[in-house]
Amino acid sequence: MNEELQSTNEELETMNDELRERSLELNEVNAFLEAILSTMGVAVIVVDHEHRVQVWNSESAELWGVRADEAQGQHLFNLDIGLPLDGVRGALRRVLAGADERVDMELEALTRRGRTVDVKVTLLPLGARADGVSGAILLTAPLDGASVDGRSDGSDGAG
Repeated sequence: MNEELQSTNEELETMNDELRERSLELNEVNAFLEAILSTMGVAVIVVDHEHRVQVWNSESAELWGVRADEAQGQHLFNLDIGLPLDGVRGALRRVLAGADERVDMELEALTRRGRTVDVKVTLLPLGARADGVSGAILLTAPLDGASVDGRSDGSDGAG
């Protein structure tokens, strides 16, 4: 009986070590993904088929005033953000249905600081699979040459 318990304990220790190793690998991958998303310079939102937010990068938080932990898991259309989502709803449905491969639109939005800004919104399908699209990516960037946080990037000569 003691040998069986010792053997089971060794197996559990091995499993715990493997789990710890996989968790570290997953954390590294998540950090890498966050680094990519945060250096893009645009607000990136990824939603699933039910319009639930899966990814909300730091630029989305800066532009819309909603933190990632507040947005993730929430229905996109229930979030209180300054993007006129009624203008996005139909295009998002078409992208999720696989009817459109890309939709670009320009909308007037309200930043978290109450500033009116014209933004370009690009909707793309996520992971086209044999049984359809698994979600959608919404990219949002100000059109006035300002960065997401409202500062000029200098590309239009403004300061």
